[in-house]
Amino acid sequence: MIKRTVIFLVILLLVLSVPAFIKYRQIQAMMSAPGGGAMPPTSVEAAMVRHEMWQDRVASVGTLTARDGIDLKNEVEGVIETIHVESGQLVESGDLLVSINDDVEQADMAALQAQVVLAEANFKRSRTMWENKTGAEREYDDAHSALQVAQANLAQVRARIAKKNIRAPFSGVLGIRNVNNGQYVSPGTKLFSLQDHDVLYADFSVPESNFPRISPGLEVQFRVSAYPGRGFTGEVEAIEAKVDEMTRNISVRASLENEQSLLLPGMYADIYLVLAQPTERLVVPSTAIVFSSFGNSLFVVKPGENGQDVAQQVQVDTGEQRGDLVEILSGLSGDELVVQAGTNKLRNNAPVNVNEQRRLKVQQ
Repeated sequence: MIKRTVIFLVILLLVLSVPAFIKYRQIQAMMSAPGGGAMPPTSVEAAMVRHEMWQDRVASVGTLTARDGIDLKNEVEGVIETIHVESGQLVESGDLLVSINDDVEQADMAALQAQVVLAEANFKRSRTMWENKTGAEREYDDAHSALQVAQANLAQVRARIAKKNIRAPFSGVLGIRNVNNGQYVSPGTKLFSLQDHDVLYADFSVPESNFPRISPGLEVQFRVSAYPGRGFTGEVEAIEAKVDEMTRNISVRASLENEQSLLLPGMYADIYLVLAQPTERLVVPSTAIVFSSFGNSLFVVKPGENGQDVAQQVQVDTGEQRGDLVEILSGLSGDELVVQAGTNKLRNNAPVNVNEQRRLKVQQ
């Protein structure tokens, strides 16, 4: 039994040693050949470091709101008699939107109008008698007071009737209708949403350290997810009078003309407050950056031995990213050719072949 085991192990070792020996000979042959053992060049795409004019700006986020926007609600209860508008309709200031049944108030008004007519007649009679010294001053005062009370009661019922006719307080677009004809509504029931889309506001916060550089009229740039490739521009309208003690931020309100009605109140926006005149920055494609917990780096293409380009890894400090470009704060002089595609296949001083078409396209 032991003899069989030994024979089996010897045969297994022979079987395993043959491929290893063949591979060893192949490696020796490669190393003995001209240029043997050298890593083949890696094909990469490269781009020149760019000089661009960028403005200093502070990034923030906010929600767009209408300059004038409310939920229309009734002040008095009653049964809706007529809805004069439709959902989504554009209305002007003062347009009649909803009428609540006012039969009781109309009857009260007729009775009070008769009381006013009687009170006016009594007052005129008392005034004539008082002026002619044929009536007491007290009777004149009582008649005058009765007339004022009747007029006040009439004005009160007219005000109740007016509250049962809901009108648009400003021009804007109506939202979805929330009530129906014949429906009983208690005070405070939401009837419509009314929004003025012509001008939108965005309230956002920036660190208090930026306060000396903020003033009304500064440019504010907006981006919303509904239009990913499009930017909108507004300006600072107002600055809060105090700094938030919890966050140490200061609130800023920007206004934005919305002439084409592309934007709606409630949209989430990425906001950039432009603070200064443009300055020149060194920028590279974001794909060129190799991010690491030990620091960011990129590969610079440099001439190597025998005319073969090599990729040399350089540590850099990165700044703001805008779109596909990243600002380089330090590490580059500005005239380098950097690898922008294929960095995952590289190591320091690795030989590379740069895609010439790509290089020429970038330099043009």
